[in-house]
Amino acid sequence: MKFPELSYANADDPPLKRGLIRMLERMAGRDYFAPLYAQWRSDACIGREQAIRPMLGLIDVELEIIARQWPPLIPPDSPLVLVANHPFGILDGIGAMTLAEDLGRPFKVLINMELMKVPELGPFSLPIDFRDTPAALERNLATRNEAIRLLREGTTIIVFPAGGVATATYPFGRAVELAWKLFTARMVQAARASVLPVHFEGQCGPLFHLASQVSMTLRLSLLVHEFRRSVGSRLIARVGDVVSFEALRHGTDRRALIAELYDLVHALAAQPQRPR
Repeated sequence: MKFPELSYANADDPPLKRGLIRMLERMAGRDYFAPLYAQWRSDACIGREQAIRPMLGLIDVELEIIARQWPPLIPPDSPLVLVANHPFGILDGIGAMTLAEDLGRPFKVLINMELMKVPELGPFSLPIDFRDTPAALERNLATRNEAIRLLREGTTIIVFPAGGVATATYPFGRAVELAWKLFTARMVQAARASVLPVHFEGQCGPLFHLASQVSMTLRLSLLVHEFRRSVGSRLIARVGDVVSFEALRHGTDRRALIAELYDLVHALAAQPQRPR
């Protein structure tokens, strides 16, 4: 398969699972992105000032930024965490990285280590291991410490605290964020970081939500389908004001802080989300 990095199938997956994911991804339109990836890799990410925004141009997606001021004025060396909801998986990941790129500061996104396959995104990524093992705990602690170090040096850290795509119980229901992890609150507290809340409008289609109730394999496969559906669309990002660490009401209580961050993001929503 050409460009195996453009797949949610992993080499260590059971053969049946790996084959099923790849088959469903091809049916969903994965091969459409292969030449675009090749073009981006050669034209946009080598020696260019902006590496991420050109992705949106290649898939004909308009990023509409709704904010009182964009980009906001942020001291170049101040710790900043961009916190966002996670309605789509791939598209909002690109959108959040584009916003961070617009700030003119170094940036990295916290990402599931299983998805760190595109080598060109390595310099912009920090791995999170969602497995429940001692090794994963150790790896995540190292990632958190690295993120805190980078924050203190002026690198923007992007985080989707849900760690997974928002899901509806029923195919045509309203998608709800997965529980937000305390990891984000710990990071904000340790670095005394300011927060830039971002809310992406929309949600995945009914087929994705149906698959999510049936099989994680089907769910992963359909993320490519959702990305293919986004081609030629508009991604709306509602960006709030930067909130300094001192202005956060719950700087010492992690559970209260993650709830506060959740409220900051979802207060930006214009109206209840509906399926695209």
